[in-house]
Amino acid sequence: MSSLLKFLIIFSLSSVKFLIAPPLSFGMGLNYFQTVASTSAGGIMGVLLFFYMSRVIIRMYDQYIRSYVHDAVHYIAIKVKKGHIAERYFPSSRIRRKFTFSNRLFVRVRKKYGFIGIVILTPVLFSIPVGSFLAARFYSNRQYAVLYLSASVLIWSLLMSSAIAIF
Repeated sequence: MSSLLKFLIIFSLSSVKFLIAPPLSFGMGLNYFQTVASTSAGGIMGVLLFFYMSRVIIRMYDQYIRSYVHDAVHYIAIKVKKGHIAERYFPSSRIRRKFTFSNRLFVRVRKKYGFIGIVILTPVLFSIPVGSFLAARFYSNRQYAVLYLSASVLIWSLLMSSAIAIF
């Protein structure tokens, strides 16, 4: 397999699931500098792509879908009363949100550590698409949000590649 193809594979993988890319890069035979370059470039490209794509999706959701969904839920909540026959078809439990482990983790990190927590944990714990979406959703008004996310990717790339090269 050529070095360019290996570089492109690591580049694409690190833009989506960053944690797997450095070990795989060394496993494919790339050296330290090639690993740092490919994982950093791919991660930063993923941050840029997913952050700005998330902002567009969030804007479209807020503009076109949110009002219709909330109106429908409000309508169902008004029509469904205790003991009413409609409760059988529209139970109140359907309206409630379900919190999974990952949802609780996101909320816990956001409340406890805020923007810095999301920035630090995005490449290794959340994955770049999820972390970029969270940053775009809750902190898109921050002036340097993309720059902080990119710096986090670069630092994690250096740390992980160095740790793998040493051990």
